[in-house]
Amino acid sequence: MNKKILLTIITVTCLTAGCTKTAPSVRLQEKENTSASTSQENAITIQSSQEGNSQAAAETESKPDYSRYLKKNWIRSTDTDFPENGGLSLVISSIKDGKIKGDISAVGSGPAYNMDNSGFEGTVDKDTAQCELVDDSRGNKGTVRLTFKSPGILEAAVAITERSEDNIMTLPEGTFEFTPDNLKRIEGFEPIEDQSFMVDLDSWGKVKFVSGKLTAGSHIPAVFYLTDEDGAIYYEFNTAFPYSVDVEAVSFKDLNKDGLKDIIIIVSDQYDGASGLPIANVCFQQEDGTFMTDYELCQEINDSGNNKDIKTVTNYVMNKK
Repeated sequence: MNKKILLTIITVTCLTAGCTKTAPSVRLQEKENTSASTSQENAITIQSSQEGNSQAAAETESKPDYSRYLKKNWIRSTDTDFPENGGLSLVISSIKDGKIKGDISAVGSGPAYNMDNSGFEGTVDKDTAQCELVDDSRGNKGTVRLTFKSPGILEAAVAITERSEDNIMTLPEGTFEFTPDNLKRIEGFEPIEDQSFMVDLDSWGKVKFVSGKLTAGSHIPAVFYLTDEDGAIYYEFNTAFPYSVDVEAVSFKDLNKDGLKDIIIIVSDQYDGASGLPIANVCFQQEDGTFMTDYELCQEINDSGNNKDIKTVTNYVMNKK
């Protein structure tokens, strides 16, 4: 009886010892399986992340840098001495969320200089934009397809789908190559370096305000532009200064408290032996980035003698506004 009990105890002890030795082995196997599974999941995650990054990089590379095309004055490559000899130009005002807006203009040669101007709106996908003409000044309807060829070349295919009865001037049909208008293309242009400045001009961003003179003809007008650092023209100002003036001062201030910088320009009249009297011009910036000259206000400033310097003009305008 004692032998049976002893045998039973030995058997149970052996079984218990066997189970105790087996448990760590099972746990180790489970740990190895879990580790392998985690490694595989990590590998899949890394691969997916790399594929996502590669796809994003490919999409970025396929999209042009649209900022290089915005707000520049693009001139048809075959047009010489634009706009005096007529031609075709366009400006892209905005590209945002897949939408594009701009204007396209055709100017006839002198002396009539007939014009047809139209806005365009549409969608942009990578290097192509499909647009419709909007509010054409001659009442025409049509399409414009833009292709962003390179930072310095833009292609436009213009088609008129419905013509109005006003046929004095119409946007030409066809496919045309455009390049940015540049100060270097302006015959006789001479910059006035000490009255030209880099300035952060609200929606324009950092641009260069350029003062200059056109010296090719017998009359020497003063001209003013917004450009990039390479001279690509973004905007040309319309001022009512007489010929043969010297630019004395330029200032950028928010004169009417609308949050946008306006521009004061003061020149001295040197035409035909004039005495060098100052003439002031104030250009108010609009919400769309264009500038408007209040000619009635400018006349008041100059007639009242409040045009001697920037401080005097500023005080007069801000008290009026």
